[in-house]
Amino acid sequence: MRRSLFLLGLSAVCIFAVSLSYAVEEEDILVYYSFDKLNGNKVPDDSGNGNTAELAGKGSLVDGAFKKGIRLNGGVVQMAANDFIVPIGEKGVITMEAWFYLNEHAAYDGIISIEAAAAGCCEYRIMVNPNFNPFWDAGHHADKSLGHFQFELDEWYHYVMVADGKDGKVYINGEFIGSQVENFDLPEHKEAAIYIGAGENPTLHKVEDAIIDEVVIYAAALTEEEIEASMKLSIPGVLAVEARDKLAVTWGELKTDF
Repeated sequence: MRRSLFLLGLSAVCIFAVSLSYAVEEEDILVYYSFDKLNGNKVPDDSGNGNTAELAGKGSLVDGAFKKGIRLNGGVVQMAANDFIVPIGEKGVITMEAWFYLNEHAAYDGIISIEAAAAGCCEYRIMVNPNFNPFWDAGHHADKSLGHFQFELDEWYHYVMVADGKDGKVYINGEFIGSQVENFDLPEHKEAAIYIGAGENPTLHKVEDAIIDEVVIYAAALTEEEIEASMKLSIPGVLAVEARDKLAVTWGELKTDF
């Protein structure tokens, strides 16, 4: 019986993987931090675009949602300002994606923040507010939140914000949970910095103690199907050409306690 159930589940994953071939276009991925390794305090950009980040302060690699993640309990991961953000303004769309796990939470916790050099504050960010709700900014400092959903401590969450200027949509664990109207054209910034584990700058809205994994920024508006694919297979799984590659990621890397 167990063998039959296992084979049935394996078949379902095969069908799912084959149907989602090329669900995400590689050229739309601007930044990808898998946190599977550190080179000293350097965090490689697995997108191949050279957006290397740096761990500043206290942090270490631990078990993540896929392979390793980074535990931040005093530190922040930051990428110096560069022109990675230009395609977002040109296309007028963005998706921000991350896995996170809160060990502690008392105030505003920044998961990903993108700060444009000459724009003031809070251009793009996904956060958790003091009430454990999703909280975000999508192109300008107009804070949005969803009060009907609450994160919890000691749980993994896949957190995605998709924005096209018309609205900002939030997906948690592959499911659409709500949106807020923006009516704002995404600006064409020339350069921006990235902060992971902080919500505005390296010292503000820092996570108290959290694990963050699989941080991805796209110049694209992912669909719910694409978000589900990324959640289940990770970026390498989604981009793999052969279904068997996807299966290896799904069964070999996704942690069994999710």
